[in-house]
Amino acid sequence: MISILIRNKNEANSLVNALLSIKKQKFDLPYEIVIIDDASTDNSIEIANEFGCKVVKLDKKFTYGYALNFGLKHCQYEIVLLLSSHNILLSSDFFENFVHYFSDPSVAAVRCIPISNTKQILQSVKGDLTINKSNYVHEKDWQNLIVANCSAIRKSVAIQIPFNETIRSNEEKLWSLEVMEKGYSLKSNVSCYFLYNRKNNYEVDIRDHISKYQVDGIIPLKTSRFIWIFFKSIPWALKIAWDRWYQTNHLNWEFSRISRKFEKGKYN
Repeated sequence: MISILIRNKNEANSLVNALLSIKKQKFDLPYEIVIIDDASTDNSIEIANEFGCKVVKLDKKFTYGYALNFGLKHCQYEIVLLLSSHNILLSSDFFENFVHYFSDPSVAAVRCIPISNTKQILQSVKGDLTINKSNYVHEKDWQNLIVANCSAIRKSVAIQIPFNETIRSNEEKLWSLEVMEKGYSLKSNVSCYFLYNRKNNYEVDIRDHISKYQVDGIIPLKTSRFIWIFFKSIPWALKIAWDRWYQTNHLNWEFSRISRKFEKGKYN
């Protein structure tokens, strides 16, 4: 039995594809879809109702952590798949491929893999990862901690150890560190693949690096390093600009010559 928890705001176009991929699952046990909606003004709620979802409106200002904690209270099953409305599950046995990991009571969460991440896909071919307090290496394993856009968690653990509601992002990674500190383990890079159908922008990258620094205190880029990279990149930027300018104008020049070199109806 699984609860699928989706945070949503004005994502109707993406949400319908995510829900279609869920409905194609071949899974004998009951499951529910819970949509936590943050004041959508599009037709997200209508779409969710058409698919039989339980729609719950967020009752106060959105933060990533609060939306998860709030949503978990409305999930009835112990295993909860945290899913983004931008995700498409890529197999009809997606649920079956992760649910069995929770037969081990020490497992608090299972991370699935976006098909854009070649490194993690190759890791999954070799076998999944078990991450716990004793073997966690921050520089290597931070990227293997769970992600809230497609990971399954144990509800009772998340109730005992809730998600941080003030951090601007990476709330699920901070939670991963906290549950490992309590003796639980994580399964990562399991053979459950999904398409994340959204392009991140630089504001998202900045936000995620800020929250990561707030968690681990590791400076993402020192000012001296930035200055070195900046000046070193100037010749590279000029070359790219020149190459682009030359290619564009060379192409336009060749286009302008066509009518002078060739005639309609003559194919020599």
